[in-house]
Amino acid sequence: MRDTGSDGFHALYPSSYRSVAQARHAVADFAIDCGFDFADVCDISLAVGEALNNATEHGHASGGKFGLACSFDGVDLVIEVSDQGAGFDVAKLLAKSDMPSPERGMGVLLMRSLMDRVEHDCSRGGTVVTLIKRRRLR
Repeated sequence: MRDTGSDGFHALYPSSYRSVAQARHAVADFAIDCGFDFADVCDISLAVGEALNNATEHGHASGGKFGLACSFDGVDLVIEVSDQGAGFDVAKLLAKSDMPSPERGMGVLLMRSLMDRVEHDCSRGGTVVTLIKRRRLR
């Protein structure tokens, strides 16, 4: 289910890996419509894919859904991925003195390296990850 407006959209997807690709493609299409260049769309798609995978894997509730919201104000693309899981302590994850293993734990670091800002909120029940990418005029 996707509700689209002129400056953004909101959607709910079944909490499954099949939905991750659909949601990632919806964000990439929206970023293209907002005028982001190919390189930025690739970065956005990869970062959002990580957030969506995390929502599906760690935020899964039986029969649950994950939410996706995108908005664009002419400069900043704001993407929110929400899930119904128990949340996690992002400060603890980022404070680790050792790097995550190559097999696990790189998603948050990858999101932070590809986007201009990434925020995590676990205070509303579940987790909301906000990803922000600024459009640069070239």
